[in-house]
Formats: sequence, C-alpha cells, structure tokens
Amino acid sequence: MKIIHTGDWHIGKQVNGFHMTEDQAFVMEQVFEIIEEEKPEAFVIAGDLYDRSVPPIEAVELLNRALNKIVRDLNTPVIALAGNHDGNERLEFASELLTNSGLHIGGLIKRQCKKVVLQDGHGPVNFYLIPYAPPAVVRELFEDSAIKTHDDAMRKIIESIHEEMDVNERNVAVAHGYITYRSDKAKEECDLEFSDSEIGGIDLINASYFDRFNYTALGHLHGPQKVGSDKIRYSGSLLKYSFSEVNQKKGLTIVEVSEDGSVHVRLKAFKPKRDFRILKGKMDDLLKEEVYTLGNREDYIKVVLTDEGELIDPVAKIKGTYPYFMELQRENKIAREKATNIAADFRDKTRLELFNDFYKDMKGEECSDEARRLMEDIIHEIEREGDGL
Repeated sequence: MKIIHTGDWHIGKQVNGFHMTEDQAFVMEQVFEIIEEEKPEAFVIAGDLYDRSVPPIEAVELLNRALNKIVRDLNTPVIALAGNHDGNERLEFASELLTNSGLHIGGLIKRQCKKVVLQDGHGPVNFYLIPYAPPAVVRELFEDSAIKTHDDAMRKIIESIHEEMDVNERNVAVAHGYITYRSDKAKEECDLEFSDSEIGGIDLINASYFDRFNYTALGHLHGPQKVGSDKIRYSGSLLKYSFSEVNQKKGLTIVEVSEDGSVHVRLKAFKPKRDFRILKGKMDDLLKEEVYTLGNREDYIKVVLTDEGELIDPVAKIKGTYPYFMELQRENKIAREKATNIAADFRDKTRLELFNDFYKDMKGEECSDEARRLMEDIIHEIEREGDGL
C-alpha cells in the first residue's frame, strides 16, 4: 500500500506578524500535484492541521478546500488526527458522518482508538489513530491514577491497541508527540531534531511502544526525520515556520508498505513561494544591490548585523530593501547572540508558551517540567469548560 504521510500544516499560522496562509495555499497546489502523480491509497495528516484551537476563517476555508480536493476530486482517503494545536472537540465534530465520504478524523482520544481499515491488492491495512491528549485526559479516561506523563499515557493507549491488534495483518499507527528510543534522556540529549516553532507536550515518549506496528506516522516535530529506522518517521511541517528550520527540506513522505509488512520510504520536496534565509554582515554591505539580488528578494529574512557601533533606525533601512524582513539580531560585544523579534504578536503564541514566557520573566529561570505539565492540565480543564482564557 502506498501512503503519503504529512503533518503539522499549522493552517492559519502567523510568523513574526506575517500571515502564512498565502504560502500554505501555494504549497497545497504542489500537494495536489504529487497526489495525482503518486496515486496513493491513503493520505495521512499526523496532527496540527490548524495552528490554534479556534482558527481564523481563512484557515478554515483553506483546509476545507484542501480536504475537499483530496477526498472528492482526487478520490484519495484522508486519515487525520488532532495535534496539540488543534481543538480536539472541533475536529471530532461530524467525524462519523465524514468517514462515509473517505475523510477519517480522530479528534478525541478514546479507550478504544479509532481504527480505519483500508484495502489494497494484498489485503487490509489497519490504521490506528492516536490524537494528542494531555496526561490528565488519559488518566481520567482509563481511570488510572498512575498516569502522570505523556510517556505513561502513550504506554496505556498502546497497551489497549495491542489487545485487539492482529499482528498477522499490516498495522500503521498515527500519533503526535516527542517520540524517541532515548526517552530516558533530556530533550537536549535525545536523537531528535527540534526547532523553535514546536510547542506542546513536553515529555519524551519511548518509541519502543510502536515496535509492533509496520509503520508509525508521526507529527509534532517540524524536521523530516526517522526515529531509529524508517518504520517510525516524522514527516515534518508543511512549511518552515522559524529560522531554526532554515536548513530543513519540507515536503511529503511517500511510504510503501509491502505485502510482507516491510516499508520503503522516499521524500518529495516542495518549492515554497518564499523561503527562509539568514543574512549576516555589516549594514552597508547587506543593502548593496549585488547582495540583495543574489536570492529571492521576497524571501523571509533574518538579518544578523556585525556592525560594532550604533546604527540609526536599522529596521526601517532593512525593510526598505527586504520587504519580508522578519528578525534582526545584533552580533557585537554588547549584545552577542541576542535576537530581537520584529513585529512579534502575543496572538502567535499558545497559552502554554505565554505561561512559559511569563514564568521566565517573573522568576528569571526556565519553568520546570512538572510545573509545565501542571499548567498544561489546568489549561485543558479550562478549555473543556469553554474557550475562556
């Protein structure tokens, strides 16, 4: 069976005040072209379809057009689930009705995970949908007080899937989180590539829980990468969403699951409307024609200035040359490696990000994992009562 694996679309996202919807629509046309060329039997979106739980209208319209195109016009079943940025309840709405049309959505975590069975010439392939859920939700769902972390929660969920899973058939897991074989390590020491635009569940999850699956399609990390082997992969995000992702190649992961359950993986890269680039040098040099004409002048730009002295209104000068200028960093003796985020907007950040920023400002230190887990649970409980924060 041929599967196209993608995730982390973040439709409706803003980056440093710039709306990414136009860029997302541009790349979506390439998604359609790849589907037409590859003719997959399944199209998987491993979470974070939207960038926030209550998306703007233009984001809803773009996602609606995209799913309609894939399912109806291209006749390709879509398997999608909620990530930590999505509103679980909103994605769950009418999901049973939509299943009949070929759109299979896992919005809410359940004791018995949603199972989608698709057929190819060699028989069934079972897709198990594991939407993102805070540990508190899984703890309540399974009535198990021992569930404290995301690792505890995922272990419990996978155990319940194993009770019904037929290992003689081909099985695919779709999940969203930090998953690694080095889950006993700190994030900084594990074998995953992180970027600045990722936020959500903070606990590492042991990848060994997924060993019985023929393939595990993951979302949450924005860089395309494998976990141990090609049997467990992150597809990466639809676009670059921060300058920490400047060297990542965005695209779709093409997965072929053979009759014997083995997998073969290849990548199809996108050509974005605007790329992310970092320019470094002195102000006068970066404003020269021979420099700004070297690449697409409308790329999203971060400028690292190496001038030692004071500069008069550098932001206005840079914007006059680079219309999609996003960030300015001064690299000098006074302010080495300190970035100034231009036009940053609090609406770009999740509630957990805002709490992290507030905590650091007040305490002068990073928030502990335990405190972040507690705040994540509190935010979830409030959201259950209504979007009142």
